[in-house]
Amino acid sequence: MAMTWRPSWWTEFHGNTWERVKEAMRRDWEQTKHDLDLEGGHQLNQDALDTINQAAGAQAIPTDDRPNPPQVIGSWDEAELPLGYGYGARHKYGEQHPSWDDGLEATLRSEWEGDKDKPARPWEAVKGTVRRGYQYQPRQ
Repeated sequence: MAMTWRPSWWTEFHGNTWERVKEAMRRDWEQTKHDLDLEGGHQLNQDALDTINQAAGAQAIPTDDRPNPPQVIGSWDEAELPLGYGYGARHKYGEQHPSWDDGLEATLRSEWEGDKDKPARPWEAVKGTVRRGYQYQPRQ
């Protein structure tokens, strides 16, 4: 069912804007249905950042129901510091925080952002890698 009704304030600007973003939003909707186990959903490797970037024209939208390409993670040189920080934090804070939670994240973020001697990568760019280091359990 295509959108045919338009409110009285709808102009060509609104129509052009909608045309630009609707496919990104459709993909987001299909991914949401998949994530919620609703009928008809598709795994498209689509997250909110993909939707935003696609809507803005900063990221290509794959054809049909093809998933977004997997995100290529950075090099070991980029990952080593945040992984090591997370792993070490587990030894420091693991008793108090047996699993990742908001309090732990706030503490680690504050440490990361407050240290002037570390590389300049922002917390949001390393948070997932720090968390992976924190949650790492060596096989025994």
